[in-house]
Amino acid sequence: MRHKPTPKALTYAKAILATFFWAITFIWVKIALEVYRPYEIVILRLALAAGLLFTIMLLTGKWERPAPKDMLRMMFVAFCEPFIYFIGETNGLMYVSSTLGSLVISTIPLVTALMAWLLLKENISGWLFAGLLVSFAGVVIMAMSSTDLSGTLKGMMYLGLAVIGGTFYGITIKPLTHRYNALTIVGWQNLWGFIYFIPVFLFNDAAHFFSMQHQLKPLLAIVSMCLCGSVGAFMLYTGVIREMGVIKSNLFTNLIPVYTVVLAYFILGDKLNLRSALGLLITLVGIVVSQIPDIRKLRRGT
Repeated sequence: MRHKPTPKALTYAKAILATFFWAITFIWVKIALEVYRPYEIVILRLALAAGLLFTIMLLTGKWERPAPKDMLRMMFVAFCEPFIYFIGETNGLMYVSSTLGSLVISTIPLVTALMAWLLLKENISGWLFAGLLVSFAGVVIMAMSSTDLSGTLKGMMYLGLAVIGGTFYGITIKPLTHRYNALTIVGWQNLWGFIYFIPVFLFNDAAHFFSMQHQLKPLLAIVSMCLCGSVGAFMLYTGVIREMGVIKSNLFTNLIPVYTVVLAYFILGDKLNLRSALGLLITLVGIVVSQIPDIRKLRRGT
């Protein structure tokens, strides 16, 4: 399937909106976790997302049959994210502080840049490299607003698994974005993710889930996570990867902690200290620096 080039401004808007959707899911996760366990939340999100996307494909006639080799690639995409990433992050944060966890996860854009350069031969310009480093420094400063860097080797290994999953998600999905529409890619990603999580859910949380008393507010939070995170954000981000490449698109994920800090301040009443504010500003500067060549082209109208 051939895709028409998307205007640069629209691609940037998609990247910004996708990362905002992912950030706001952290607020809903806190609400859902008051009643539901992590694997209960993810299995519901993936089931709802897969059902919704395949229904849309059937109703709109946008059904695409992936080639066998591409189906294997889609299976691997889902294995990387959500499966490996979620298991690594969720279990890792049980054994390390949230500060250390944030620092490890924030290395994903840097690791992805290296792997995309090695495996996909994507170009890393001076501006892009500088933006990666500055943005990473900003995320580190935000994370260091808490001084708790405690953790165990087991936790670090789990978080390393999350970094591997997040990195190879972007590397593996890029070729698919040039052959299939976002509905197809994200639909299969959610379906395979759901299938992978079934045994994990049955082993860990099924007994609790089927015996508990369900509540409307956390269920609505899970539905919101499904619509904005599992569906909206991934569909937008798939197009961003196609247009920008893996390195540039992954850099925008550093906006997620920026949004999270701001949303937590306004919605949850969390405090915003000077170090967090400084880190937030530096992260934004880094992202802008990385896009300077494209910003110049936009100003020239090219």
